[in-house]
Amino acid sequence: MCLTRLPLRGDDSLGDSFHHAANPGRAFVNPRLLLLAIVPLGIAFALLREPDSSVADAGPTKVSRTPQFLGAGSCSASACHNANFAKGHTGSEYTLWITRDPHAKAYETLFGERSLLMQKNLRSPMSAHEDPRCLKCHVAPDYDVKQAPPVAPYFKTDGVSCESCHGPAKNWAAFHHLASWQLKTPAQKKSLGMKDTQSLAGRAQVCVTCHVGAPGMEVDHDLIAAGHPRLHFEFAAFHDAMPRHWPDFKDRDATKSARGRPDFEARAWLVGQLVTAHAALELLADRAAEKPWPEFAEYDCAACHHDLQSPSARQKSGYGKRKPGVLPWGHYLALSPLAIETLAGEDAQALRDQLRAVQKIMDAGNPRRDGVADAARRATVISRTVLRDLDQRLPHSLSLQARLQTFVEARGADLAPTADWLTQVQLSHAALRKAARDLRSPGPAELPKAIREGLPLHFDPQAIKQRLLSNSKKGS
Repeated sequence: MCLTRLPLRGDDSLGDSFHHAANPGRAFVNPRLLLLAIVPLGIAFALLREPDSSVADAGPTKVSRTPQFLGAGSCSASACHNANFAKGHTGSEYTLWITRDPHAKAYETLFGERSLLMQKNLRSPMSAHEDPRCLKCHVAPDYDVKQAPPVAPYFKTDGVSCESCHGPAKNWAAFHHLASWQLKTPAQKKSLGMKDTQSLAGRAQVCVTCHVGAPGMEVDHDLIAAGHPRLHFEFAAFHDAMPRHWPDFKDRDATKSARGRPDFEARAWLVGQLVTAHAALELLADRAAEKPWPEFAEYDCAACHHDLQSPSARQKSGYGKRKPGVLPWGHYLALSPLAIETLAGEDAQALRDQLRAVQKIMDAGNPRRDGVADAARRATVISRTVLRDLDQRLPHSLSLQARLQTFVEARGADLAPTADWLTQVQLSHAALRKAARDLRSPGPAELPKAIREGLPLHFDPQAIKQRLLSNSKKGS
């Protein structure tokens, strides 16, 4: 519920009384007029007060089980989230989303040429904008096409809007603006339908549902072959690219907020790797148990979709522990061992061991679905415990970024020759970023002169690409 400020109308003497009340030496305040002013304020506070604790603190058994959306329009009043303040200020959320966030166009893309071609290739009897497979991610995970939300019948036209990420708002919109709401725990808010976006792990879990996939919400090989882009997701990069409708300092500046961390980017990368790995394992377990198997979307696309020249770079570099012809699995989990190494505890060690077990099964070639499903389920049970209170388990010092860089330098060389193409791109990007940072500072004496002279002072991917192309032409 959004309330707008209305101009006061009535006897001018009321305004004069308040003026004199602020200047007691000039006039005496009429008690009756003061009472007349106080009574409406009391009524307003009664209307604005938080609902009875039986409603506000209700658990899942006391609120509507069916997700009910109010629609983005319910957030768009100028007194709420559409005050059109500067970027990142409270009150500008709706403004930024509707004008700058690509998520606002998610439903609209279902009417485009690519969507029409995909449905034709899939021989689907319905249009993309009516297909439940599409609406789960192009509208909201909780959206049920068979039961249109009664509160907001045109909700799906909003695309991926406020409630798509923050949760259906029917049970909490009326009082989420009150100060007492801020005192509630994420679990209490979740019981009313609001998702946790305060913690990095909570944000990542919201994103991976669509950008990695979940049981019943996936981009499988059929969809990719029909024309859907392959899902490429790395949480830290996607988070950085988001038009921020929240105060950025709460994330990054530890001097202004308890939540802020100067090592924010490193923490975001680490959390993203772990949450993404958990989502990928859940999806793998579901695919192996219930769907046609094998599911080729689980593997590196470039393992099959590449030129057949011989000799080739992949033949020279080898296949690691895999036999030639066996597809490499799991680009989402390729770097997760580096992330797990930053955590302490028996569950972290157990997760490392179970991931190795899953990897061994998937790398054997033509893995049995029952073995895959069982191993993946075991891994998800462990990863779920690791994700619990993950933000509190991470190292709380500036050394985190240095530790991650050390892991990449120490093991990146071992991973790169055998990892899939996306992983190699990420490792290469990390190496180039480090080289660019070194070039801006005096840098260590052992930094190779060729790198020092060959890379531009400011990191520019396009400039680097042109230099590499130019050098390759000179060598040919």
